[in-house]
Amino acid sequence: MKLSFSVGISARDAAWSIGVALVGAAAFPPISLWPLSIISVALFVRLLRDKTPAQARSIGLVYGAAYGAATMYWLFGIFGFRAVSFVALMAGYFGILATLVGMTKNRPLLLRAMLIGIFAVAVEWLRGDAWYLRFPWYTVPHALAISPAWIAPVRWIGTYGFSFMLWTIAALGALGRPAYWLAFCLIPAFSLLLEPVSAPDRSALLMQVEWLPVESVIDQTPSQKYDLAVLPEYAYHSSFHSVLSSKRGPVRLAQKLGCPVVFGAVDGNYGNAGFQNVAVVIDASGNLLGTFPKQRPVPLMVDGRPGDSRPVFPVQDGVLGIGICYDFDAPEIAGSLVRDGATVLLCPTGDLMTWGRIQHLHHELLLRLRAVENDRWILRATSSGRTEAIDPHGVPSAECVEISETGTVAVSYANRTSFALGGRLHFLGPAASLLTGLFVLINLGGFFYRRLHRAR
Repeated sequence: MKLSFSVGISARDAAWSIGVALVGAAAFPPISLWPLSIISVALFVRLLRDKTPAQARSIGLVYGAAYGAATMYWLFGIFGFRAVSFVALMAGYFGILATLVGMTKNRPLLLRAMLIGIFAVAVEWLRGDAWYLRFPWYTVPHALAISPAWIAPVRWIGTYGFSFMLWTIAALGALGRPAYWLAFCLIPAFSLLLEPVSAPDRSALLMQVEWLPVESVIDQTPSQKYDLAVLPEYAYHSSFHSVLSSKRGPVRLAQKLGCPVVFGAVDGNYGNAGFQNVAVVIDASGNLLGTFPKQRPVPLMVDGRPGDSRPVFPVQDGVLGIGICYDFDAPEIAGSLVRDGATVLLCPTGDLMTWGRIQHLHHELLLRLRAVENDRWILRATSSGRTEAIDPHGVPSAECVEISETGTVAVSYANRTSFALGGRLHFLGPAASLLTGLFVLINLGGFFYRRLHRAR
């Protein structure tokens, strides 16, 4: 007797869907077996190989629910029971993807595999950068960033292009011959094509502070020459105008270190309507050079209104491009800053320690993708870790302030002016969504045409 669930999925398919999803989740910390992410998507497509759209949708919903629960469980510590809705949303995204895969049944192998790659990118963009509840975490490139050599292709094809490559190869092996999966072994070879990272010639002081007043850390910072200093997002929850008037604040730090300082503060009054979360840039004398408003406030949090400008800041012999925390989780903003001349990227971040260690480990990986696809150094100063530099190959610095600690770290970096194609290809996300929409419309048109023809 065949046991079925109300969602229209057999017990066997449900068990396989959950198991394959848990394999994918194990790619991320704390288990960190990153190759399992590739295995998971390959087996996921294999499960959908002969399914109708309705059958595929049920498998996708179960896979997505299990995958979401096994990766986003830390959200329950922040939102409580409301986090169930986020897991359900993840299930919905995979339900959409699986339905689309089911709609490709009976098409030629190569066309079907490429369509699946396009659909995967479309859903990735939809859930990661298309609307208010942006959450571009837990993709295959995100998991592979644990091993920087495996994300080298994003230098030329961007993160969305890399996702297309991965899902297309996965589909070729799942729907055709498993031997196609051997193509995955070629991915790290792309790292051999990367230009060597020249010895960094500049130094920065990065600060990590959450529990102590920022001034106490500034007081303890010895006077020493640096090229740049970066403090975390929301280093101050007060107006940046009042911060600049403090005798123990960032102005004092700039004078002690003889360099520009970037720090997180507020434009307006924190929590009041219209306030903005900003990164403030001052020169070595403490003069205001400008502010960068956060472009992507964290959904469902008191994080200000989105910024409507993206300035870059020429200093000394380089140009600073700044993204605040969530701004660099998806590809578009970092790419636009580099296009506008940024030679180094800074990421003041405000991950609270109460959100859990796992959240910190998962979040840090996304910056490695941004570094490689834009061929830029990234300096990451966080509230509670890991504060570090990431080189253009996606390799984090050995020097750091570890998670949960307070203090400063001196890191080396360099300004770079190279052209980075990968950082220019963020449009592949919306392009894939447009193609997916056209695919659905064509299929619906064919469906209604056949219905009308039969009615006659």
